[in-house]
Amino acid sequence: MSSDFQQPTIHGKRTLSPIWVLPVLAFALGLWLLYSYIQERGTTIEVRFPTANGIEANKTLVRYQGLVVGQVTKVNLAPDHQSVDVVINMQHTVDSLLREQTQFWVVAPKASLTGIQGLDALFTGNYIAMEPGPGPRRTNFTGSLEMPVSAQDREGLQLQLAAPKRGSLSIGSGVYFQQVQVGEVVDFALQPDQQQVLFDVVIEPRYRSLVRQESRFWNTSGAELSASRQGIKVELESLASLLAGGITFSSPEESAAAIDGTEFALFNSADDANPVVPIHLRADDAEGLNVGTAILYRGLELGQVTQIALTEQGVEIDAQILATYQHLLRQDSQFSRVGAKLGLDGVAHLDTLIFGDFIRLWPGDGEPAAHFVLHNDIPDGLQEGRYFTLSHPHLAGIAPGAPIRYLGVTVGEVADVALAADGVELTAWIDAPHHQLVTEQSKFWRNAPVDVQADLSNLRVQAQPLDLLTGGIAFSSAEGNPASAGHRFALAADEASAHAGTPLRFELTSPHLSGLSEGAPVHFRELAVGRIEAIRLVEGSMAITVAIDAEHQQLVNQSSRFWHHSGVKVKGSLAGVEVDTAPLAAMLRGGLSFDNSDTELAPGLPSDRRIHPDADSARHDSHSLTLYLPARATINVGAPIRYQGHDIGRIEGIELEQSLKHQVLNARLHGRWADAFRIEDARFHLVQPEIGLSGIRNPGALLTGNFIQAQPGQSAAPRQSFYVSEQPPRHQPYDGGLTLVLNQNRLGSLKIGSPVLFRQIKIGEVIATELAADGDGVDIHVAIHPERQHLVNQSSRFWNASGLHVDIGIFTGTEINTESLETLIAGGIAVATEQPTTDQNRLAEGARLPLKANVDKRWLEWQPKL
Repeated sequence: MSSDFQQPTIHGKRTLSPIWVLPVLAFALGLWLLYSYIQERGTTIEVRFPTANGIEANKTLVRYQGLVVGQVTKVNLAPDHQSVDVVINMQHTVDSLLREQTQFWVVAPKASLTGIQGLDALFTGNYIAMEPGPGPRRTNFTGSLEMPVSAQDREGLQLQLAAPKRGSLSIGSGVYFQQVQVGEVVDFALQPDQQQVLFDVVIEPRYRSLVRQESRFWNTSGAELSASRQGIKVELESLASLLAGGITFSSPEESAAAIDGTEFALFNSADDANPVVPIHLRADDAEGLNVGTAILYRGLELGQVTQIALTEQGVEIDAQILATYQHLLRQDSQFSRVGAKLGLDGVAHLDTLIFGDFIRLWPGDGEPAAHFVLHNDIPDGLQEGRYFTLSHPHLAGIAPGAPIRYLGVTVGEVADVALAADGVELTAWIDAPHHQLVTEQSKFWRNAPVDVQADLSNLRVQAQPLDLLTGGIAFSSAEGNPASAGHRFALAADEASAHAGTPLRFELTSPHLSGLSEGAPVHFRELAVGRIEAIRLVEGSMAITVAIDAEHQQLVNQSSRFWHHSGVKVKGSLAGVEVDTAPLAAMLRGGLSFDNSDTELAPGLPSDRRIHPDADSARHDSHSLTLYLPARATINVGAPIRYQGHDIGRIEGIELEQSLKHQVLNARLHGRWADAFRIEDARFHLVQPEIGLSGIRNPGALLTGNFIQAQPGQSAAPRQSFYVSEQPPRHQPYDGGLTLVLNQNRLGSLKIGSPVLFRQIKIGEVIATELAADGDGVDIHVAIHPERQHLVNQSSRFWNASGLHVDIGIFTGTEINTESLETLIAGGIAVATEQPTTDQNRLAEGARLPLKANVDKRWLEWQPKL
């Protein structure tokens, strides 16, 4: 008997059910969320500040490179009760920047003469700034209320300057090179020995190469006033250094570049900063000498006495000579004392009565030396040169000892003054080798005592006290034979008189002076070439005698035309304000200018002897024109006549018509444009400013006053008089384009210039408004830009988009709509188009269309392919 057994099927047991995937994913997500939370929470640090001024918990931010990287969470009093501990939560992105030398400081707005620091904090509130540094990771720091020096400019050159006193320097004071600011003072403090003030300065990266190891720094704060034989000098570096203090430096090119942390001495002045070499003088006595006594050579100050001491051998004198002149100090060089000498013919070296004696250097040969003998008189055989004779009608303030200069350098002096049959004779001594500069053609003149040079960045006033007391003389050299000893020269009153020849004289006429006076300058292209010699009244007109200097006579020819160039002329327009000022002399005393229309003509007297009112009138022939303006309108003499913003003429006179209804304007048009405006169909209208909600029309007239706008004509018939309209012609903003007429019941707030908008983009504007011919509405003329006229056609709908549209419903609420801010204020028209533009629905020029009061919302849904 047999039995059939079913073979069992063996299945492998599953090791992990799919249901476990969800817990694993949930666990991974939880780990990621925990990691993100820890990362986002950032790092908590503690910074100790001297005070908590300007720091608030949960408000004050920490910024780095302009980005917010943390926030203050807590402010506590420190255990020492002298400072505060500020707890800050920093973002994880800057965790790697929290190192041992990382610095924190409070940024708050501070105003001073040098400017405003921390200006951004003025708007955002105080914040804490940070500057990363090296070192191991750290979470406890000591903060500051001021920016650390090392954080001022990481790329700049950081230097230290030591000075005996602070002066008017402060944080923010500029550091200048050649009057250009290249850095600033960032901090200052007393040195540990309390003998000097140490200034920390930072030079901008682009200028750091200017500072050398041998650079010299000096204080240029305020203004420097000094008086010496070289003159009275008032000098300031700039207006900023006058108010806030400043430092200037110079650098030798051959010196090596300075490195960070280099310390320099800060001198009190530029003179003190100059390098010097010491010398030693021995004298029998010190009469007339003091500490500070000048050492001169040929009128130039080379140095000064620094110390005087009495010894058994005599008087020992220590002095300093500028290193620039060190080459003059040789074994054979000698020094002599110079003082005032009284005599019957006057006082020689009168300046020494004020400034004391000075020491004169006589250069010699040999090896370099530093020890010399000081002689009481000029050593024998040292004085070389030549005497000359100068003649003048009177003494003119010149006295013995007065300096004689060539190109500003003293090369001699007046040795004697004596009376002569024709006036006064002066004996002039010129030192060798400069006497070779005097030729038979040389000119001598009295030297100007004061020299003033001023601009926006520098003011320099230099005078010669010596000249003020004893007078001074200057001369020029010229080609020719050298003048022999005793050669006689005329002494002129000034340099111009010394070189001037016979001027060219002629008369000009003018109906009025306009500020002219005798002595007023005459200019050719801003160059003074002459003056007004005389003014006299001849038959109701002014006859003005003009003298053109001999060296400029060739500038005058038959085409020369003259005009008034006095005071200040202002032209204003939307393009800006043009101020035309005459030269200073002409502003004070009046003046004339001239130019030539034909420069090829030979020199000669001008054929036109009139003085024109301005340059435009002089350069162009003009033609008369009579205009009639209603009596109520306002216009002034001198008002321009313009076309497209260009002056083509001016109003020269205004009279009231006998009927009292009009003003008669006597005008002149420039010859180049007169023919286009003195014809039958030319038009003129008054332009005056109009101020309203839509803006200001004709704002240029606010600056210049009302003026006349001209429109040229096309007619061939000439005309001399015109009526001036008070209303401008119809405004045409575009060349070409499409003009339409829109009609509505009332004008509302629409005005000329109100925009026409398509999808809130301007495609045209209102050019005119008028009452409809039948009186039942208002016609509004609009111009559509040529490039936008395809956007409107017969399917277009126009509506008034001015002001606000308010829709109030019980169930729908309140809806307020406006097209744009411009239309809310100035009014406007909106348009929507349903169908594309084709030849069949294209609008004709001047087509009339209704202007709806409100928009139909269906129109806003139209979106044709235009």
